[in-house]
Amino acid sequence: MTGPLAGLHILDLSTYVAGPSATMTLAQLGADVVRVDPIGGAPDHRRSPLAPSGASLYWTGLNKGKRSIEIDLRAPAGRELVYALLNVHGILVTNAPATGWLGPDALRARRADLIAVRISGHPDGRPAVDYTVNAEVGLPWITGPPGGPVNHVLPAWDLLTGLHAALAVVAAERARRRTGAGSLIDISLSDVAAATMGHLGFVADVVLNGAARERDGNYLYGGYGTDFGTADGRRVMIVALTERHWHSLVDLTGTGKVIAALEENLGERFAGEQARYRHRHLITALLAPWFARHTLADLTPRLDASQVLWSEYRTIAEFTATLGPLFTEIDQPGAGRYPVPGPVAGGQEPRPAPLLGQDTAAVLTGWLGLDAPAIADLATRRVVR
Repeated sequence: MTGPLAGLHILDLSTYVAGPSATMTLAQLGADVVRVDPIGGAPDHRRSPLAPSGASLYWTGLNKGKRSIEIDLRAPAGRELVYALLNVHGILVTNAPATGWLGPDALRARRADLIAVRISGHPDGRPAVDYTVNAEVGLPWITGPPGGPVNHVLPAWDLLTGLHAALAVVAAERARRRTGAGSLIDISLSDVAAATMGHLGFVADVVLNGAARERDGNYLYGGYGTDFGTADGRRVMIVALTERHWHSLVDLTGTGKVIAALEENLGERFAGEQARYRHRHLITALLAPWFARHTLADLTPRLDASQVLWSEYRTIAEFTATLGPLFTEIDQPGAGRYPVPGPVAGGQEPRPAPLLGQDTAAVLTGWLGLDAPAIADLATRRVVR
């Protein structure tokens, strides 16, 4: 293993998005991550989207660069094997409930300086997933066009929780090297979501201003930004975040005189973002005809040469056709050849996800020193596969 986290060994006993994304990030930075699955795989091993072969592209995407072992997690012998693996390096990431054989007391009894990062739905143990947590914080009521609540398709809280968990592992391991003490860290999706709502001012806005932010389609809250249709039926997102962006947009569209007249009539200066936001619908009505007269091909060089923030609306297929150097094609066993992203902050070249259980023997030998007859015995007793 190479990368800044080479030498860090982690046992990954997690499923779905938050935990696996945390350990994938650590693996991309050089950590040796061993994912533990029940024999036959956890439920996320079969989750869509699927390759033509039936392999889960979701599972391979979130488990790149890891090693995989299969253990009968219901059998006492299987659980003892997990404990033995934990005793070697003492770092665990899991989303298993904080009870029974993986509860805090059971883990502390096995290794006093254990680092365990546990991901849950709610801090009191109630289950939750990204989509239910998102409903709780109110964002679907201000997403999309007027009407009922609109859920987003990106599991943002899972991914943010995963990054928190990855950072928690690195911080706890650093503290253990300095003090010798372990850490049992609980991170819940709902706490991550609630904290984010606070950080971004949503909570303070309600408390101090009594504000009820309205659902406003694609308009940028607090400034000026929205989408426009083009002559060839495409759509572009335009954002004038700063005064410089705003003046560039006005110059680009040739609307300086009419905008100046509107400012005089309203007693406003649209150089200020709050003024642009208050009068966003009027501004859009003035700008929309200019965009509607041009095709996307006409607009692209003009927008690129301006100071305006912009992008065309692409489909996922169109995005995939424009992948940059972050992506490298790999042969993913069981699925096929396709591009995968490397680490965004520097690290190793991307490596495929393992086949389920392909590293069982190697890990049991490397971590526990078991020989071939001992591993064969475990396999015969169906403790491992």
